[in-house]
Amino acid sequence: MNLAPEPLAIEPQRPQLKNVRSAFTFRHRGLLGTVVFLPIGLIVLFSASTVAEDSLQGTALNAAGWLAFLIYAALRVWATLYVGGRKDQELQTEGPYSICRNPLYLGSLAFAIAAACFLKSIVFAAALLPAMFLYLRFVVRAEEHYLERRFLADYREYCRRTPRFWPRWSAFHTPAQVQVELKRLKQEFLRLSRAAGFIILLQVLVHLRAGASWPHWFSVP
Repeated sequence: MNLAPEPLAIEPQRPQLKNVRSAFTFRHRGLLGTVVFLPIGLIVLFSASTVAEDSLQGTALNAAGWLAFLIYAALRVWATLYVGGRKDQELQTEGPYSICRNPLYLGSLAFAIAAACFLKSIVFAAALLPAMFLYLRFVVRAEEHYLERRFLADYREYCRRTPRFWPRWSAFHTPAQVQVELKRLKQEFLRLSRAAGFIILLQVLVHLRAGASWPHWFSVP
């Protein structure tokens, strides 16, 4: 009878993985949005608006813009409560991450829609399509590839049951308590303050554009 202890199974070590922020496209994702939207936004601002600010259509678009901005802010804060400071350490599947895999990018889309509503520009709204394609192709996929290498089968199973963007509200679940890093929450509120400042500045510029003294160098709807 062999009483020698069986050798312990040695779990294969995972390769040392880089932080997701080491990916060039992820690190410069803000620059990607700026390159797409800034030139178009400036051209639209120096074009005569086809929608009067004091018209019913103009009022409705402004209301839709503020609604989209509030959705952006709510998604940013909600997601930060669950993932702030823990993005690279654990796979987050609770709260907003239980209904879609990319609530922060969904919030960014809402912010871009808000800008399009305030500018009241068909061209700016149309620019959302190539911008979404670029983000999906280079930024979102870079993050997804990192998460798959980092969490392996757990992430693949998460992808199988959770939509990429469009929320599946029936799948929502959350723990009774969530640990929040106040530093990350403070950073998020600062980011939201800058975003709100940008939207207010945009509103001021749009109202100035409606004046007779504002230069209208282009003709872009």
